[in-house]
Amino acid sequence: MLSASVMPIKESDLKETKLAMEQQPNIVLFMTDQLRRDALGCYGNRICQTPNLDQLAEQGTCFENAFTISPVCSPSRASLMTGLYPHNNGVMINTHIAPAWNRGLSTDMQTFSVILKQADYAMDYVGKWHVNQDLGPCEFGFDRHDESGCKKELIPGTETVLTFANGSSSMLAATNGSAADETTLVIRTRRGIDMMRERAEDGTPFFLRVDVTEPHHANTPPEPYASMYDPKNIPPWENFHDDFQGKPDGHMRKREEWGLVDKDWDWWSEIVAKYYGDVSHIDTCVGEMLTAIDELGIANNTIFVFSTDHGDATGSQNHFEKGGTMYDEVFRIPLLAKGPPGWVTPGKVDSFVRLLDLMPTFVEWSGGQVEKPVDGKSLAPLMRGETVSDWPDSVYCESHGEVWGYFSQRMVRTTRWKYVYAPQTPDEL
Repeated sequence: MLSASVMPIKESDLKETKLAMEQQPNIVLFMTDQLRRDALGCYGNRICQTPNLDQLAEQGTCFENAFTISPVCSPSRASLMTGLYPHNNGVMINTHIAPAWNRGLSTDMQTFSVILKQADYAMDYVGKWHVNQDLGPCEFGFDRHDESGCKKELIPGTETVLTFANGSSSMLAATNGSAADETTLVIRTRRGIDMMRERAEDGTPFFLRVDVTEPHHANTPPEPYASMYDPKNIPPWENFHDDFQGKPDGHMRKREEWGLVDKDWDWWSEIVAKYYGDVSHIDTCVGEMLTAIDELGIANNTIFVFSTDHGDATGSQNHFEKGGTMYDEVFRIPLLAKGPPGWVTPGKVDSFVRLLDLMPTFVEWSGGQVEKPVDGKSLAPLMRGETVSDWPDSVYCESHGEVWGYFSQRMVRTTRWKYVYAPQTPDEL
């Protein structure tokens, strides 16, 4: 259900809304990588500064119970493209993990990008793809794909490194010595704005996807974001000291194999501080994009959507990364949308929704047609403020492994309960 304050509508606004609804709206999707829902102020964080995203949530639709379908990149992103669960679209683990089951999403699969292209949209893509190892977005309906970026110049002595039980190591956080405007995050954001400007000038309805790699580790924000948060002022997550009593052995085994047993919150808070720095830098970039939409004069016919592929443990349960468990920190994601009246109504939506629901949503907005059945349901009526009587009261998720090979898990989540099934371990409730 969506709750929103109702304001009197002027006759001039009604005419403008009616005109906008008769046109194909421009659609801008800003995707992040591995973003915790609770890192944003609009979802309750009182430390990490996200003023632009908080304003977006206030002025648009804020989904309180949005979930990814998979805890890892490729399955989640393929589900976004197809509106299908991983077991139905064939991308069940990350395409770069050997031995992956396949090289990625097949061009035989129905995708929203091809449907929008057929509906006469100009299709642009900036940044991360990770849906097929051999084929890029242009093989799936996009006109352009720009992967512009730059090399990080890390400041020596600022690194936080994790050494695994097997002796290997990975850098988790550091300070990027590059200027903020010279980072890949900003370069890709501004390339997206350039593409948006080109499309706005020729008047063609467009779909633009800007896909950044932040705040996926390693978290290496530049100044002023790198020192924006004092680790000493960041309290531990409420579940940081979980002892896993009564839980599957794998929860503790992950902590042991990843060399995290002896890591206290002083160690973790350094990483979280840099993670928050990345999130605040993302927020600044979102603000730039929203300002550009206004300045280009296309706000009355442009829908802006913000989300991520999945979350991240970032120290919750003293865990790192996202695979092997089905906690909300990984599966519950931010999903925000803003658009002109008639398309998007300000307010909070409590209904359970999924990232894969964006596929039929984009198609409905475009006026196109989904030819083959999909698992997703269009979010368009929820964003319009409508009540959908038969909307599901639960959400289902799946994981097909990565941390320990093909380790299969399933999850069903309701408002009050979560049930996790895995054939090799005790069930969780």
